[in-house]
Amino acid sequence: MRRLLTLLVALLGGSGALGCALLGQQVVIVTPTPSPPPTATFIVATSTPIPSPTPIPTPTVAPFVAIHEANTALLNGDYDAAVKVYRTVLEQSALAVDPSLRTEAAFGLGVAALREGLFADAVSALTSFVETHTDEVRVARAYFLRGDAHLGLSEWDKAIADFREYLRRRPGVIDSYAHERIGDSYLALGNTAEALKSYDQAVASSRGLAPLMALREKLAAGYLNVGQVGNAVAQYDAILEDARNAGYRASIALAAAQALDNAGNSALALARYQDIVASYPESVAGYRAMQALLQAGTSIDHLQRARLSFVAEDYNDVITALHNYTTDTPIAKIDPVVYMMLGRAYRELGNFQAANTAFETILSQYPTTAYFGDAWLEQGRTLFVAGQIDAAIERYQKLAEAHPDVLQAAEALWRAGYLYSTQGALEQSLATFEILGTKYPNTTQAMDGLFRAGMAALNQGMNARAQRLFALLANGGSGELKAAGYLWLGRLYQLDNQPEQARLAYAEAANADPGGYYSLRAGDLLNGRAPFVPPPRLDWAYNTPEYVAQAEQWMRERFSLTAQGVLWPLSAELAADPRLVRGGELFAVAAYDDAIGEFTALTDDNRQNPLALYQLATHFQSIGLYRQSIEAAARLIDLAQIRTVEAPKYIAALRFPIAYHDLVLPEAEKYKLDPLLVFSLIRQESLFQGVATSSAQAQGLMQIIPDTGAYIAMKLGWPNFQNSDLYRPHINVTFGIYYLAEQLQTFDGSVYAALAAYNGGPGNSAEWLRISNGDPDLFVQAITFDETRTYVRRIYEQYETYSAIYAAR
Repeated sequence: MRRLLTLLVALLGGSGALGCALLGQQVVIVTPTPSPPPTATFIVATSTPIPSPTPIPTPTVAPFVAIHEANTALLNGDYDAAVKVYRTVLEQSALAVDPSLRTEAAFGLGVAALREGLFADAVSALTSFVETHTDEVRVARAYFLRGDAHLGLSEWDKAIADFREYLRRRPGVIDSYAHERIGDSYLALGNTAEALKSYDQAVASSRGLAPLMALREKLAAGYLNVGQVGNAVAQYDAILEDARNAGYRASIALAAAQALDNAGNSALALARYQDIVASYPESVAGYRAMQALLQAGTSIDHLQRARLSFVAEDYNDVITALHNYTTDTPIAKIDPVVYMMLGRAYRELGNFQAANTAFETILSQYPTTAYFGDAWLEQGRTLFVAGQIDAAIERYQKLAEAHPDVLQAAEALWRAGYLYSTQGALEQSLATFEILGTKYPNTTQAMDGLFRAGMAALNQGMNARAQRLFALLANGGSGELKAAGYLWLGRLYQLDNQPEQARLAYAEAANADPGGYYSLRAGDLLNGRAPFVPPPRLDWAYNTPEYVAQAEQWMRERFSLTAQGVLWPLSAELAADPRLVRGGELFAVAAYDDAIGEFTALTDDNRQNPLALYQLATHFQSIGLYRQSIEAAARLIDLAQIRTVEAPKYIAALRFPIAYHDLVLPEAEKYKLDPLLVFSLIRQESLFQGVATSSAQAQGLMQIIPDTGAYIAMKLGWPNFQNSDLYRPHINVTFGIYYLAEQLQTFDGSVYAALAAYNGGPGNSAEWLRISNGDPDLFVQAITFDETRTYVRRIYEQYETYSAIYAAR
């Protein structure tokens, strides 16, 4: 029963002001709480760092302060601290604590225990709450939360009773999710009939489209388990009425057909299989449907069979089907795509001679087809796969020489130049890329080839040759690589002691791709700035009345809005939207994954509505859903067709937030790190989503892999560390900042090398640093991992954006 670990059940409006000394800067800080935007409190940095752990208040601490501290601890995943603070409030005398705050503490105590996985403690706390409090809404939610705790304890009957009590007290809000949990409980008890009845009730109640389709799949599986095939197929058909994704539709259609087939209803099953084959010819589901038809003795068109088998990588069947097709079809009526498919199938099976013959058939029999150039490229690729590199290069070059006007000629030259480089033939590679850049300027292949060639020449000390190649790129390219061409021209002019030429090149680079890495880096070089240097003064305030008013005036002007009054509160229409209502209630009962599903559907449906996006971005940030807030703000800025740094500060800060600042700032101060760098890294790693998990199993806000987490825990002497702790923001930030600081210390303060080490490993970064001799621009190009090179560049871009937003004016 996994729940998101980074969200808060209820956030109190407003937050205490913070102050810290950061890298000798003058810092102006205000804690952001955007709903409602408060009046800011400005504090100039002092020399006293902020302690990282959430303090445990004594009875002399005001209860409302204590509640805020507990809620903050809960948001940051510090459940032990939250429980202690809530208990501190509850232990004070009744006269010392406002009843509403006592209610808040009692409720929070149950939520904290549940999120910690202490289900018995959660049951105890929530039982006490429902027995002693009269807040009808909170009591109803307490029953739902206690039901989840009973699920965690496998107390199925008690869970059912609690969810039913929630439905009695608060009907018509998230009935579907309560009924689903009741169904899960009955299923665990082995009472399939009652489980199916509950799932049916869940389907009949309201929920978002995507979670509804997932629920229908669960219900269909349940019906199949008890042999109710008709009901199962009805659920599949209901999904098909709403689903739009072709791959998903194909899989559901196949499930329905197979259900009928397994039940012995072959006539209906075969009809459905035939429909799948006709409707989804590019899907694996189509291939499986075809196999069922063939097994039933149904004939399939040879060409259709070949296409379906190709998608499923059944290359022997592709070849058999295509040979049957070519045997039965006059050559004048054969589509040349047949020979493309045949050649690729032969190549996959290692029959390179047959593959080459198939591609040659297109060249000789269909010289005017659009597949002509592709067939030539496929011949080159076949030679390459066969290990005949020189022959592949020759074949690629022949296409560009003999047929320079075909669309694939530029690609052929790029491949030839690249293969030369892999064989150590530097001169041939440079010459080929230069021809490519001259003959096919501003093509993707030419720009990439010229950049590769320029860097290769530069690395070999062939500066004049590099300058010529970069000049071709700068003059004939566009966007990011045009900026790269000008940047390296500037570097070369500097080496050649031509400062004015260098200045002009940097200026061109800075304007070529605004906001992109090479343009930003050129801007720094143009102005004599070192990379990753923060502004002299920072102003963390972004949601003051002044900034909000500026944002809303901009909204009115940019989007011709006529709405009166303040704009940030949710409109009546949005507030009443069932998805927002359901999402809010699910959020309140800690069903965070379900809540996010509802909120995401709402945002997607408002992608063209700037006012709704503005309100949703503000709302999501106010409840700690930072990724959803970032995505809504990003869409809003995209609709305005401007760069983030051109947006009003409040809106720009929604897209580039300082979330978890209460964790980041004190830890950054502890290690004397630039907090802008930390915020940039967190945004790149996880978009401030505490439960983010990468394909490499990196976890949490700062994406720490398990082995690294264990290493950091050992270095810090962190007690009782478990891998799941990495999903707790207060631990993840502590660990991530420690590790970043360690890399900075290892690499003598080189931010480039530290970031590359954070992503690609310290050993690799040390080698790239050695190759580049500490030059930051050469270092980026020395990185051999595409992911790490992009990572460093993206954090540089985000750092510049953070600097522009939060620089004190």
